[in-house]
Amino acid sequence: MKQEKLEKAGLSPNEAKCYLALLKAGSASANAISRRSGVHRVSVYDALRGLREKGLISQITKANKMLFEAGSPDKITELIDEKETELDEAKKIVPELMLDFQMAKDKQEVHSFKALAGVKTILQEMLKSKTEILDFGAEYRIKEFLPYDYPKWDKERIRKRIKMRIVANIKIKPTKISLTQIRYVPAEFNSAVSTYIFDDKVAMIMWVENPLGILVEHKAVAESYKNYFEYLWKTARP
Repeated sequence: MKQEKLEKAGLSPNEAKCYLALLKAGSASANAISRRSGVHRVSVYDALRGLREKGLISQITKANKMLFEAGSPDKITELIDEKETELDEAKKIVPELMLDFQMAKDKQEVHSFKALAGVKTILQEMLKSKTEILDFGAEYRIKEFLPYDYPKWDKERIRKRIKMRIVANIKIKPTKISLTQIRYVPAEFNSAVSTYIFDDKVAMIMWVENPLGILVEHKAVAESYKNYFEYLWKTARP
């Protein structure tokens, strides 16, 4: 019990054993401390060195013999106070570490995906959205490339009550989709790229022969795209 409490105060197991042995012995040689404490002779010297550095023992010479003597246990209180002071100082760095952590989280993360399998991965990510999904460009190319998967995806979106707003080409008007508002831009605004904005992410799917997808996770980038979408939304017609 005493040894465990000394270890909590900052002593190593061997230091605690040697100190307790010395407290009872008063003064003793390294060999005697080894016998009393059960600490191997080779390890005793390291433990005694540590105890001296902590101010818990002193080294004396009697009859040409090197002996060690325990200091007052009051020093333990000082060690605990020092440890508490160090811990308090360590706590002060937490806000700085949190700032570094947040900055790291805000770093731009870009993921690229290839082929239809990659596109499906992006679509699954969109189904985790905590916000509405904003969509513009490449109207309904997704239906051409994913004629079976898209209806399932849209059904799941509706089940999860994820709303959408779409700025679409007037060529697909009239179109009705559940939980979705649609506005239209003139026919000349054609695009082979679908852009989706949700949470703090921007997903771009390029509907080429072998589709490509890019997912950007960055709050500032997402905000920029949201602003651009809102501009399109205001200029588009119902």
